[in-house]
Amino acid sequence: MTRRLAAAALLALLLPLVDAASAAATEDTCTQQSRRVRMPSGFAEARVSFAGVLTSGRTRVGEYFPGGDVREIRIAVSWTDLERVHHQRLELYSPDGSLYQRFSATFTGDRRAVSTVTALPVAGSSISDAGLYGEWCAEVFLDDEEAPISRRHFELTPP
Repeated sequence: MTRRLAAAALLALLLPLVDAASAAATEDTCTQQSRRVRMPSGFAEARVSFAGVLTSGRTRVGEYFPGGDVREIRIAVSWTDLERVHHQRLELYSPDGSLYQRFSATFTGDRRAVSTVTALPVAGSSISDAGLYGEWCAEVFLDDEEAPISRRHFELTPP
């Protein structure tokens, strides 16, 4: 009888930890880099990368950019293993988590790597005017998929 009581007590203690761990695992933190999507001709993947064009004209590649020195952020999406014409939707979320802007592009794949580049103005835009500094999230969708095929964050640091 004491073993059953001890097991029940242990279960009661561990149950909140399991709930907290599962909630943390499902929390969307913009860290999923890429997932594969099944297409009629195989699988497709997308990778997101960022390059900041500085006010000096130089380019900085990465995920962290000085907000006071960036003219624009170029968001590159590299697609693999696609054929024919496809539609890309890029949703950009500001540091407060709200949808900032949605971009659309059409591209044609030929089973080789193909990239799209989207320019996000920073200097002299509502981003710098409103001080929207912090962690941004870019989510990329293929055709009519409801879930993003790729997502990645970048950060604009305050000047």
